[in-house]
Amino acid sequence: MGLLVMAGSLKAQDRKDLEQKRGQLDRQISTTNALLEQARKEKKSTQQEVLLLDEQVRNRQALVANLAEETRTVEKRIEEDEAVVVALEGDLVALREDYARMVQFAYRNRSSYDRLSYLFAASSFAQAYRRSRYLNQLAEHRQQQARDIQDTQVALQDKIGMLRDQRDEKARLLEQQRVQRDQLEEDRRGRQRSLDQLKKEEGRLRNTLDKQRKQRDDLDRAIRKAIEAEIKAQQRSGSASSGFTLTPEAKELSADFEKNKGKLPWPVERGVITGRYGKQPHPVLKGIMIENNGVDITTEKGSSVRAIFRGEVSSVIVIPGAGKAVVISHGAYRSVYSNLREVLVTKGQTVGTKQDIGVVMTEDNSSTAHIELWKIGGEGMTKVDPAEWIYR
Repeated sequence: MGLLVMAGSLKAQDRKDLEQKRGQLDRQISTTNALLEQARKEKKSTQQEVLLLDEQVRNRQALVANLAEETRTVEKRIEEDEAVVVALEGDLVALREDYARMVQFAYRNRSSYDRLSYLFAASSFAQAYRRSRYLNQLAEHRQQQARDIQDTQVALQDKIGMLRDQRDEKARLLEQQRVQRDQLEEDRRGRQRSLDQLKKEEGRLRNTLDKQRKQRDDLDRAIRKAIEAEIKAQQRSGSASSGFTLTPEAKELSADFEKNKGKLPWPVERGVITGRYGKQPHPVLKGIMIENNGVDITTEKGSSVRAIFRGEVSSVIVIPGAGKAVVISHGAYRSVYSNLREVLVTKGQTVGTKQDIGVVMTEDNSSTAHIELWKIGGEGMTKVDPAEWIYR
């Protein structure tokens, strides 16, 4: 019984996890749809639209797979409950047959005379006592059997009702799968239309690519310069003889930051990751690889960008032609928020988790916040993937 309860509990948890994941995907798809509408207001295809559609296709595929898994889970429950119904029906037949035999016996021995005759026919007092106990137990058993029949009938009806609900649920899930598959095909067709249009503007895309590369290089140099300036200032103050050292408070902050890996809040309230960390092919230009030092999150126009963890603003950087950037110190870590048109904090200011630090810049009808995460240690400065640190 304990194993059955545990198995049922695990299945319920699995189902709950699937439903939670479906809710997250639904919200992400809704957000992407809103951002696609925003990107399409120029009435021409843009690279950002292709990136959003790429993300939409990924999320839609994940949603279809999730719905299929939910359907399989429901089908498994239906099979198990159907087996329970068959077993309960068998139990009910056996209980009724047993009860019928007892009723027939009671009918044949319905008079007190028959009962007394049965008792007096005993060869000894002990046997008469056993016969009396047997008749009493038989009467009690008959009453219990009647209750068991009633309970089994109720359980059977409950299971049949649950089966009906589960079959309805399965039908709803299958319909949702059909709708999402149709929408997935439409997303793919929309992406191809945007790609076909953008391929006619290869010259403009290459110019944009060169501009973005320069901006990334400028940001990279500015971040390194700012961190190096921190280390030099620390050395001049005498708090570190060489290299980079952490105060006890900074070590504690670093440890807290690391404990929250995978649970940090998003740097924007609503958004979609449209540029992932590391090397990846250009969404339109064949044979071109892009190296991203962080993640790009497309969000709504005028959205606030917020700190992913508490810390101190160590630098505010201006990147010519690419807005502003804010660097926040979290002990040995630095979170960087760039592509900002407005900064709401100043160097040296202490900020809390989710505190607004700037406003995202809009360019070509697209608003994209660029986030990087750096770690400073004995081996120098290294970049890490922010997507592994924020909540998924």
